[in-house]
Amino acid sequence: MKNIILILVISLISMSTYAQSTTNKQSEKVTKYVTTFPNGEEAITITDHSASDNLELTSADNFYKYEILESSNHELLHGSNNQGKVCNIDKTKLTDGTYTLKVYTDDFVITSDITITNGMENQSGAIQ
Repeated sequence: MKNIILILVISLISMSTYAQSTTNKQSEKVTKYVTTFPNGEEAITITDHSASDNLELTSADNFYKYEILESSNHELLHGSNNQGKVCNIDKTKLTDGTYTLKVYTDDFVITSDITITNGMENQSGAIQ
């Protein structure tokens, strides 16, 4: 009888641990997008953690600013100065939709279309 109770307790603990780890993995989705130069070298990488309010922008070269523009009329919606190759962008300042991202370096401007999806209820949006 003690063996049966012990096996039952161990089984319940195992199932509980498995259910928690599965739930945690499903709640966060990480999406990474890479924009390349015409020669195939990596220009910028944007990493979107669905559970985070920030996008991580990484450039192959130092960049001094980025801008996020409305795709339809190119109106500036958000931008910031930067020093270095990495910055975080607060995606909660933008509503869900598609935007144009411009990253300015000393030698060139990298342009990419991005799609922002805020919130955990809809994680199908991605940065392109």
